[in-house]
Amino acid sequence: MGPMTINVLAIFHALPEHRDELKRRLEVMAEATHQEEGCLLYALQEGAEDPNVLGFVEKWASEEALAKHLQAPHVREGGEERQAMMSQPGVVIKTYNAAEGEWPAAL
Repeated sequence: MGPMTINVLAIFHALPEHRDELKRRLEVMAEATHQEEGCLLYALQEGAEDPNVLGFVEKWASEEALAKHLQAPHVREGGEERQAMMSQPGVVIKTYNAAEGEWPAAL
């Protein structure tokens, strides 16, 4: 069996006064991440009920690709500044697909 894809859900709670700046910095980070080898999905999200919730839905080709991403300069640089714009530490959840395949287009 080859490398297994890995999914990531990252959630950040922005301080209201820093929300726009945090979102801008996450957009810049996403732009650079889209160029990374092994990045299958890196989609910035906004909370539907709370606009101060931001995050990423991610899909990586392998654990190795994710590990390289976490060491990339655009992820590491500015991390403390981004954290200072949040009301609490970010939450990062890594998962594997529990079953083969993807969700159908229409449920």
